[in-house]
Amino acid sequence: MLRGITAGFCLVLASAPALAHKGHRDLTCRAYAGTFVQIATKGGHPFEVYRTGPPSARIGVLLLPGKGGLSAATLAWADRIGAQGYRVVAVNPSHDAKGGGARLSVHGRRARKERAAIRFLSAPGRKVVTFGWGHVGARESLEASAADPHDVSGTVLYDGGVSAKAAILRRLQSEVLLVAFNQTTPLAKLQAFEARMRLYGKPLITHYYNINPQAANPSGPNYDSAIAQAVWRQTRIFFQRVSTLCRRCAYYPSGLFNYHN
Repeated sequence: MLRGITAGFCLVLASAPALAHKGHRDLTCRAYAGTFVQIATKGGHPFEVYRTGPPSARIGVLLLPGKGGLSAATLAWADRIGAQGYRVVAVNPSHDAKGGGARLSVHGRRARKERAAIRFLSAPGRKVVTFGWGHVGARESLEASAADPHDVSGTVLYDGGVSAKAAILRRLQSEVLLVAFNQTTPLAKLQAFEARMRLYGKPLITHYYNINPQAANPSGPNYDSAIAQAVWRQTRIFFQRVSTLCRRCAYYPSGLFNYHN
């Protein structure tokens, strides 16, 4: 899924002259020269993140690749988002331990890393968005936003993340964008998530595509450039919305649920 979407965005951005006149920054597929940077948790434990995109960006994106880790595909994804004018920090989620106690320890370490990365991304005039894909990465995006609700202004979930504990949803204070596909996320499960978000009064924008997620993969037989463009367009619209929202005074919709058949 990750490699397919990444490649799909690359092709869309490289072949979108119709969007260039509307003020979009750098719609080619060239990447920013991202770098690995060492930062530290509040407790002083150092770890590396991958940073890319312009320092002057008004939106900071905490990229959570789930099981993918900081692979070449993850770094390519980060660079392409950065090339669109966003400051990006990708964090390794560290799914590397076994056993019940070890899993709890990994969860705690991951949460501390995510908080440190959010602080690292924060800057005057910049709003931070968590962005995760797949069922693991999207869940981590929700958890990171809930753990640091005062510093996160938006939460993006790609192709997953529709299972979350009530305690996590209650702590959310940011608007959530969910992009899902019917072949990997059953409609009933997605609607149950939407109902829970509404129950707790949390703003949710959902785009549900009745297609194979590989439609965004230009090397596959199911590629659909219109779908790939639509997915990325909704994300850019969401980033723009987050950049202009006054979190303490803006009206939030009770829910926007869009089906794409």
